[in-house]
Amino acid sequence: MGNQLMLNMLEQSSGYAPEFKLQGTAGGLRVLHVPQPASVELWTVGASKEEITEHAVMYSSVVERGDGYLCEAELAAGEISCKIIDEWVRTADDTWQVNRKLSVLQGAEKTGFRLRFDAVTALQEEMDFTDLRYFAPPALYDKNDLDEDGVEDYLSTQDLMYREDRLNMLAVTAYDEKRKVSMSLMRADQPAYDSVPDRPDKERLFLQRTDIGSLGVWTAPNAEKQMSLRAAYPFFEGRCHALYMKERPDWGSFWPAETGETLKVSYAIRVEMKDKFIDAIWSAYTRRMKDLDSTPVPLPASAEKLNEYRLEALDRYYIEKGEDEDPNMPAGYALNCHPQNGIQLSNIIQFGFTGQNILSAYNSLRFGLDNGKTDYVEKAQKVVDFFVNKAHLPETGMFYNLYSVEKKSFDFWWTGLLLPLAYAEGERLVELMGPLYEHREFVIKALREKQGSYLRCMNEDVHALLLIYAFEKSQGRENKEWLEAARRYADFLLKTQETDGSWYRAYDIDGKAITDPPIWFGTTIYEQKSSTATSVPLLVELYEITGEGRYLEAAKKAGRFVRETIVAGIKFNGGIHDSIYAKGQLIDNESIYFPMIALLALYKATKDQYFLEGAHDAAKLNASWTVLWDVPLPEESTLARFGFRSTGIGACDTPGAGYVHPFELSGVAEMVEIAGFTGDKDLLKVAELLWHGCNQTVATPEKDWGYAYTGLQEEGYLISWWAWDDPMFGDTGFGKRWKGEGNKTCFPWIPAVAVHCYWKLYDQFGTADFALIKEKVAK
Repeated sequence: MGNQLMLNMLEQSSGYAPEFKLQGTAGGLRVLHVPQPASVELWTVGASKEEITEHAVMYSSVVERGDGYLCEAELAAGEISCKIIDEWVRTADDTWQVNRKLSVLQGAEKTGFRLRFDAVTALQEEMDFTDLRYFAPPALYDKNDLDEDGVEDYLSTQDLMYREDRLNMLAVTAYDEKRKVSMSLMRADQPAYDSVPDRPDKERLFLQRTDIGSLGVWTAPNAEKQMSLRAAYPFFEGRCHALYMKERPDWGSFWPAETGETLKVSYAIRVEMKDKFIDAIWSAYTRRMKDLDSTPVPLPASAEKLNEYRLEALDRYYIEKGEDEDPNMPAGYALNCHPQNGIQLSNIIQFGFTGQNILSAYNSLRFGLDNGKTDYVEKAQKVVDFFVNKAHLPETGMFYNLYSVEKKSFDFWWTGLLLPLAYAEGERLVELMGPLYEHREFVIKALREKQGSYLRCMNEDVHALLLIYAFEKSQGRENKEWLEAARRYADFLLKTQETDGSWYRAYDIDGKAITDPPIWFGTTIYEQKSSTATSVPLLVELYEITGEGRYLEAAKKAGRFVRETIVAGIKFNGGIHDSIYAKGQLIDNESIYFPMIALLALYKATKDQYFLEGAHDAAKLNASWTVLWDVPLPEESTLARFGFRSTGIGACDTPGAGYVHPFELSGVAEMVEIAGFTGDKDLLKVAELLWHGCNQTVATPEKDWGYAYTGLQEEGYLISWWAWDDPMFGDTGFGKRWKGEGNKTCFPWIPAVAVHCYWKLYDQFGTADFALIKEKVAK
């Protein structure tokens, strides 16, 4: 029997207060206490946030009931009085649940209340934010403190509260590394409804009947030098990106304090002993998956039919120019549209990241050969030839990232979201970007002078180049020039690899690392070298094709850096290239996907358990970006009308928590493979959730999601509020990104990663049907 979490009601002069101890430790380890369990905030409509009043008391009565307690408290403030009844019940050896009911006995007009709950740390005499490590995916990994200054990087604070619709597992976990104690505060009942707040003048405080609360970590109340796992109902967020990107103001709702109003909400406290932070993370997440009873979303069509739809849509945006039109003879998938109208915004051929042109060529060629579509095959070969013959820089081995068909030239693309920089200037540029241009102008000016490429972008499409080379060779057609280009690039990697096994985030066309401006390329080793893992899969692939051990040795050296610095340190970041937040590099799900696939590739090539253990830890972190419950959406929203379910969709990045996208399809096959190697059934379950959830929004003839063409899929979706009031997303083509809406964007990466995932599953198991896959993995 493990440690039991014991709940005691301590009687004091002012009443009773809950205290939690771990039974089984010497003398019982006191871990948490709730000094003022009945806590309410009151606000009058029109008042400022400084005029919010806080009222808190202990329980006035406690009655033991079986293995639990029934507790009551009455609280009066001016005209208002209310009664709080808390039912404490044990739900597991290490878990207690409190079912809360608040009744307004005497209310007041134009007044609202918010119920609060603080579980305060009690492990040592004093404790602050830096003494613990935190896990609240996708919003908080450790402290989100890559620059190690003691505060969260994106919100610049140590007090963090998140709307529950931003949290994948409806919980926040704090881990004490000294005592190996993991403490979680969880929303026990799932929020069932939400609406668009009534705030005609962009009020930041308002009355609202919503079932969305908040969870977070906060400095303990009442001058205690401790940290609190805090809950609020309805929601409150301190510094956040819900309304504005740059200012990051607080906001929150209050329940109308009308006589007779009653609300109910349930929380749970769970305390475990775990040797490592990664163990605490995985236990917290997988147990929540069981608590929430996460079930896959039905696929809109068979996997094979979805491939057909996706590639037909992609083919609409194929573009090529003959030598008479453009001596470079460009060819590529230039998909860049608002899926609602399908109209091409620009003829940009991008390699890697949002473009994924060579991976799309690989997908189209395989599909074309399987289904007799010779035009798909011919187009794919032209795309690869253009990449090898024109995008390649043989002097250094590097590749360009972007080609502008209109300009008939290669260009340099640094700022991701600021894609209009590649095809617009002057007033047109300002028109497309709105206030975002001014917000990022100093970065734009610095980057416009640089000529070079992102490491990730080059690595992605060179890896895809090796995949299509090997596949073509298996079909009896060898493209030696494709392999030679990949070899020249790999030689660039070997030449630029640092002594610790790493690479920098970007390089100029002469092959020198780019580290300026620091806000964009990073100030610490974790940021500047965040893309190192992206080099590994192609080096392993090239070793397997050529048999040259130098490629594997470089990959192993990089793998050790990735496992020890990025994965073990939980310092993954920088996978995404389009930050508009306080700093240029984000903690995002793409930056842990690459370590996962890199370490798995090394394990398969070497059979070294060191790499499998690293891949498994990376897979746990990668899996945690998956939403485990169905967030309630405003009834009138687009996603609600089409029946969108958030279970199984992948979150994107920490500062944009509440924004989700289907990129996590990229790693589904690898997660299945790691689950098979390790016997981790929970990891297999998350892979299944992802496969279904991330494929649900492909437009089909039966359900088009409001898109112009069958096969299109939007890049991302808002299941919480993000930049709602910010003019940079107001009246532009990308505007009105409200809760329950999409981001009005479509890029080639969307079908690229999805169809590639299908091929990986098919090559492993002969199917993408998870009912069959689970049977095969179990064997």
